[in-house]
Amino acid sequence: MRLLGLLVLGSFITSLGTGMTAFGLAIMAYASTGSASAVAAVQICALAPLILLAPVAGALADRHDRRLVMILGDGGSILGLLVILAALRPGRPSLALVLVGVALSSVMASLTEPALRASVSELVDPEQYVRASGLLQASSAAKLLVAPALAGLLLPVLGLPGIILIDASTCALTVACSLAVRRALPPRAAEAPAPARERLLGGWHQIRHEPRLRALVIIMTALTTTIGVVQVLFKPSLLPWMSASGVGLIETLCATGLLIGAALATATRARPASLLTGGTAITGAAMIAMAARPWLWSVAIAGIIAFAALALCQAGADALARERLDPGSEAAAWGTISLITQSGYLLAYATAAPLADQVFSPLVRDGGIPAALVGSGPGRGAALTITATGALTIALAALLGAARARWDPRAAPASPTKSSKEGAAASADS
Repeated sequence: MRLLGLLVLGSFITSLGTGMTAFGLAIMAYASTGSASAVAAVQICALAPLILLAPVAGALADRHDRRLVMILGDGGSILGLLVILAALRPGRPSLALVLVGVALSSVMASLTEPALRASVSELVDPEQYVRASGLLQASSAAKLLVAPALAGLLLPVLGLPGIILIDASTCALTVACSLAVRRALPPRAAEAPAPARERLLGGWHQIRHEPRLRALVIIMTALTTTIGVVQVLFKPSLLPWMSASGVGLIETLCATGLLIGAALATATRARPASLLTGGTAITGAAMIAMAARPWLWSVAIAGIIAFAALALCQAGADALARERLDPGSEAAAWGTISLITQSGYLLAYATAAPLADQVFSPLVRDGGIPAALVGSGPGRGAALTITATGALTIALAALLGAARARWDPRAAPASPTKSSKEGAAASADS
């Protein structure tokens, strides 16, 4: 666990740098163009390579030393940061060159996550999988919670170039952590080379041929879609009723829920399946509570609970999936799982707002039960959409409990029925 802790420390450090750079670039893009589309372009260039290249990164991590792949990813991302620095000419920053640098940095950074997630199985015992998943989530939460606050403090003092230099230094520190772990491990045994196509599709083949793993991936995709709906509709449901600073405070408090959930997952001894089922039910109930009324503290408390429960869900699902993966192609599997589950965000981004505007907003305007649930007025259609998503999430939890044998690798097989036992006995007698 000590070696994994060192890798997680490196991931935490680089998440801080990445989050601060993302914060600063979003401000720069809007200040220099006055366009929200410019901010979206920066976000797309940062996110798309991480999703689309995950299977390729996983295949590379299975073929080569995983710590070496992480070193190349973190070290190579510095090249993209240098391009961004070159684009920030005083007085005339080049947005196009910034986008190139962001995309290059993201392409290199995409190498790290599948390799890191696959390293868990090499470095810890199966009994520690839930704890390890909690540690990974805690490091990821850094860029959502700590990084914006640090960037807000440092940006007026250091400027955006200073923030980017800090990001580059965090990448260098992460490389040092990965090097230390690589030196502490014995050399990886050489394996017979496999065709590139076979390595690339190895993760997909595992998911397709393992029913319980396939079910877990579907569950994780559904939960990712849930998160995406909240991300899209959270601000529209609240901004008509409170100030932007109030909404920002709620978002910060909600992000602490991820850290709380990750800490609970790290400390708990609960079964992974119980974390997944219970966390899903709590998430759905908390989403309904979040949308009930636009009151600052009630939304904040419900949001903390929702995101803490989501962290428990993720820890449980990761641990269960890890038990079904072939160690030889585990990184490729994680890359494919990431590609599939992250598509839930795209589904939510494409459908949540139209559903809120065209389906649920008219229901609230007409009064009746929907208005009684979430109130009426601007933004309440978005709130009703969140409520409906929460109800579906609770239904998913009930389905998980009823069909546990279909997705839990640790579930005992169903007992033979009485008739089948009698039939078997009759066959034996004959």
